[in-house]
Amino acid sequence: MDAINLNDIVYEYPDSTKAVDRLSLQIPIGAKVAILGPNGAGKSTLLHHLNGLKLPQEGSVTIMGVPLTKKTAKTIRQKVGLVFQDPDDQVFSGSVWEDVQFGPRNLGLSEEEIHEVCEVALGSVGMREFKTKAPYHLSYGQKKRVAIAGILAMKPEIVILDEPMAYLDPVGQDEVAGLLQGLHFMGKTIILSTHDVDFAASWADHIILMREGKLLAMGGPDLLVDEELIRKANLHLPRIARLFRMLPSYEAAELPKNEQEALRTLEGMVNVNEWQSGRYAK
Repeated sequence: MDAINLNDIVYEYPDSTKAVDRLSLQIPIGAKVAILGPNGAGKSTLLHHLNGLKLPQEGSVTIMGVPLTKKTAKTIRQKVGLVFQDPDDQVFSGSVWEDVQFGPRNLGLSEEEIHEVCEVALGSVGMREFKTKAPYHLSYGQKKRVAIAGILAMKPEIVILDEPMAYLDPVGQDEVAGLLQGLHFMGKTIILSTHDVDFAASWADHIILMREGKLLAMGGPDLLVDEELIRKANLHLPRIARLFRMLPSYEAAELPKNEQEALRTLEGMVNVNEWQSGRYAK
């Protein structure tokens, strides 16, 4: 069973904009998925379908084997947690603790269960010591982590994040990247939208490229060094790939996507004897 299965879905806004246009795809359980494309590609609208916030006007959506309908939307939202791009749209209670317990309380959990899941969720994002703080006293990155904790407290099987790196400084981005890796180790299926090609190339194992509501391509991270596809998606090659593309001595058929691949490529390019002789020493 796939985590998510979309079959020929269509969603059109009242102004006749087709945000999602005949889109079909499958996402396996446990995948780390990055959805990329220009503004207006339909990424956020697609994410809202995966969480049941929107229903397809045509086609079908199946989440963990459950077809998405008006009747099943609430059940699906318990299986799929959605973290919005702006945490201020999601973190609104008087304290961090009140905010994180909002979802579990609406699920009808007992006070003991609510306390347990909230403690675990806040601990998993490194925010347990801030539970009595008012959200407006937190940094933007801290509010992002509280928003994620609020979703984790509902114990979803799938976690979806809309532009999780947006407006974060480099340290905040590193913290979120580490958090996403931790969620993957917990067995979660993780799906996110992003414009950050470098992050997608180093983190994701599944890439979805969209343009004008359509699926442009779906596959592994190698899609991100396909220059024709990247151009069609209004994106750019990862920085590492662009650097190697400029090297006059680079002759390999495939550009490296991330630091690990770049290191292996350099090891193959540099003559071992020259390296040992000190020619390449600092």
